[in-house]
Amino acid sequence: MSSKAPEKTSSPVDFPVYGLDREIRGPRWVDFFEGVPDAPPWALWLGHRVEDTDHGVRVGSMPRSRYEQTMCPGGGDPLAEVAFGGAFGLVNLTLPDSTVPRPDGLIRVLVEHAEQQARRYEQWPRALWRVDGMSVRARIWRFAGAWTGFTADLDDTYLAVIGIGVEPEGLSLSRIDDPSPYGTDFQEPLSLTELGRHKANRPEAWLPPPRRDGFHPDQLALVPAAE
Repeated sequence: MSSKAPEKTSSPVDFPVYGLDREIRGPRWVDFFEGVPDAPPWALWLGHRVEDTDHGVRVGSMPRSRYEQTMCPGGGDPLAEVAFGGAFGLVNLTLPDSTVPRPDGLIRVLVEHAEQQARRYEQWPRALWRVDGMSVRARIWRFAGAWTGFTADLDDTYLAVIGIGVEPEGLSLSRIDDPSPYGTDFQEPLSLTELGRHKANRPEAWLPPPRRDGFHPDQLALVPAAE
């Protein structure tokens, strides 16, 4: 009997998906999805890198009703969950290269910091984005030389964004009707294994952290003091 864990796949995407405006050129890919096997995902994250730069954004689309039912089944604040999804991704994407030693306890305090900040999302500064040409309000949190933000202004979808080297004010997003630039067919089941293989074959399909060879002062300020 094989002990290999079953591959995680989702049903086809059945909700609106958004990405960086089509006029901005550069590599695009499906980063990952959130969900349970053989069911439609409750979040899909797309990666975008601006052509010939190390800058770009990750955009997460979350169908409102399903996301609320999944993340807040007994009630609660779904916006805090949306904010945490972006904040958690931000503290991960801003880590330097894995060759840089991690101080003991850093990852734990980074996640705790993301949770704390997400609960305070109402205090995050405002920015204006454009989604399919419509102006929407977003909340922004900056950390370690990058930022995350989200908007709840769309009727059917929450949008969260993580940006590196791209300013949030005036960010332009649009609905993805043709997913071919991302190398994935949204009408077919999504596979984490296939997504990982696809990205591995495209070395440009990732977002480098703002600092690759060392930690940012924002990160070092959270390092637990030695006892």
